[in-house]
Amino acid sequence: MRHTEGTPEYRVGAAQAAVPVLVGAALAMCLLYLGLRWTADPMTTTELRTGAYAVILATGAVVILPRSAGARLTPEHMVVYAAIGQGKHQIPWADITRIDVRSILGIRQVSISLVSGKRLTLAAPQSFLDRRFDTRVEELTGWWETYRY
Repeated sequence: MRHTEGTPEYRVGAAQAAVPVLVGAALAMCLLYLGLRWTADPMTTTELRTGAYAVILATGAVVILPRSAGARLTPEHMVVYAAIGQGKHQIPWADITRIDVRSILGIRQVSISLVSGKRLTLAAPQSFLDRRFDTRVEELTGWWETYRY
């Protein structure tokens, strides 16, 4: 995302992307190891090590690959960048009827309601590993209140 001076931009951070991948893959490896332990063909140390390397490689790839999902605020609209391959959406401030914070599995995310009745949950900002989440939500809400008319 190209940053323009004076326009706030929110993106998913490296830790916000990598920690769920690392924890999920490590948990899957543990379950696989335990599940195969009581079969006729248990996992060998070499196979376990190879799996651990794959987990580390996947986590590293998530950290290195660009994370484009997020949002950028301009005086005219909010630009929402979706996940890879889904492009961007420019939403005029007047089309946003409400900004809420929703909690999903203990992680707070910003949800915007549109005049069309649609509701979008933004990838960023989110409270997971972001100490400035509340400040970012206040900033986003302030922009909406300033530019919606």
